[in-house]
Amino acid sequence: MAFDPAPSSLFTSWSEDGTDITLPIASVDGLTAAEADGTTGDWRAVMHRLIEHTYDYIQTLAVADRPTKFTITRSRFDGADGELSYNFSVSSNQDIDTTSMAAE
Repeated sequence: MAFDPAPSSLFTSWSEDGTDITLPIASVDGLTAAEADGTTGDWRAVMHRLIEHTYDYIQTLAVADRPTKFTITRSRFDGADGELSYNFSVSSNQDIDTTSMAAE
């Protein structure tokens, strides 16, 4: 199987109508309704879950099927204060003329 860039390969039940995208909470590993709530949620938690979900998804792909022009690395440390510390590094290649994702 070759690399599949379709958003629906990363997020189950992804949809779009030309104006809006729809992404069910359950499509993002670990994301809760409380975190995603538009009023009382926490956008930092949403972003963390999206990045972590993407990292985990890429790691589950066969090496030959992983994107080479979009990569994520992660470091995770146990903090002495009872918190985990995450560091993600995201790298992507863009077409110089359009700043769109470069083809794989």
